[in-house]
Amino acid sequence: MRKLLGASLLATAFAAPAIAQTPYTNDAVYRGLGGTDGIVRIVDTLFEITLADPRIKDTFDGFDIPVVKARLVEQICEFAGGPCKYTGKYKDRDMKTVHEDLKLNNMHFNALAEDLQIAMERHNVPTSVSNKLIAKLAPMQRDIVTAGGGAPSARPDHGKFIATGGVSMVEGAGGGGIVPWALVTGYGTRDSWGASAFATRVDTQDYSLNTFGAAVGIGDRVELSLARQEFKGDLAPLDQLNIKQDIFGVKLKLVGDAVYGQDSWLPQIAIGLQHKKNKGVGGLGALGVTNVKQLGAKSDRGTDFYIAATKVLFEQSLLVNGTLRSTKANQMGILGFGGDKESSRRIMPELSVGYLLTRKLVLGAEYRRKPHNLGVDNEKAYKDIFLAWVPNRHFSLTAAYADLGTITVFNPKTQRGAYLSAQAAF
Repeated sequence: MRKLLGASLLATAFAAPAIAQTPYTNDAVYRGLGGTDGIVRIVDTLFEITLADPRIKDTFDGFDIPVVKARLVEQICEFAGGPCKYTGKYKDRDMKTVHEDLKLNNMHFNALAEDLQIAMERHNVPTSVSNKLIAKLAPMQRDIVTAGGGAPSARPDHGKFIATGGVSMVEGAGGGGIVPWALVTGYGTRDSWGASAFATRVDTQDYSLNTFGAAVGIGDRVELSLARQEFKGDLAPLDQLNIKQDIFGVKLKLVGDAVYGQDSWLPQIAIGLQHKKNKGVGGLGALGVTNVKQLGAKSDRGTDFYIAATKVLFEQSLLVNGTLRSTKANQMGILGFGGDKESSRRIMPELSVGYLLTRKLVLGAEYRRKPHNLGVDNEKAYKDIFLAWVPNRHFSLTAAYADLGTITVFNPKTQRGAYLSAQAAF
């Protein structure tokens, strides 16, 4: 079984295959890989990487590597639209039957696919071409992965594709900078768990927001998060303003898979909540204001509920997300919940889109609409343009230009500025 593992992930464990030539196709992916000669070079590099990868290298012990390389060249050539027709010993058996006894899990599948991405990078294959090939391979996961899915292991496996845990948003959940996504934080697959810690700072002309927290993802299905926000003013008469808020979050993945479901339009869908407790207003005691209720809020605590749908479209090198939030929060809850103008729940849309510049670099934009509950706060939507860099599974850095709208009628300027967030993953 172990000898078949590496070959089976992409070559479907066919033995002594024959290649039936088809008329040449001018497929962009095949050409982008450098044709058959380029695929041969990529596969050679793939095995240099894979045989040093502790996640899967042992599965090749004693295997006839030249034969495996030949199979992979044939398989990739066909997937890329090249002049190959793959046939072989098990041509009458479907993918699931071929792999049902191999007991492969998501970590194995992802490791070889990621090593293939790295090999293509080393041969200067454009990211758009690499992503198109991965889009063709990803749906094979349903038939190839026949193990796992039980109780998560006590040890983290770091088995998910890089960047597919998202980053930590300003309220602690996995997602973008200001919008929660359906992705579960961390790099644990369904057989394990992952965790992250983050620190974020947003600086505008007159205010700053510092946030720090941590989150854990369990079985790539459940996410728990904690965050502390601290909002400060820099301009008189609010230069002493200091408001803190604690946030506890829960997210549950319901259906779909943002990565593997490349042959389906069904996104990954998750539901979540964020319970928020405002810690009071500091710095305005001289004005008799020590609690957000004195600013017109109905309460100093509240719970947001949301549903998020996320899809990674490798063919287009895009990540798209849509979230609907049920909320009473004023400025995320920093100015309390409900108010003198409106106190009922409102459904607010939130959107994110990211373009995969490389496997580790994402350029995108976000939009988050918010209710206007307070007379003292002409609240506007949040917007940002972000660049997320994920050099490895243990660290990421996100920089953005953020537009937070106006904050209070005492300072009617539109607040714009820099956003910087660092995240460590475990």
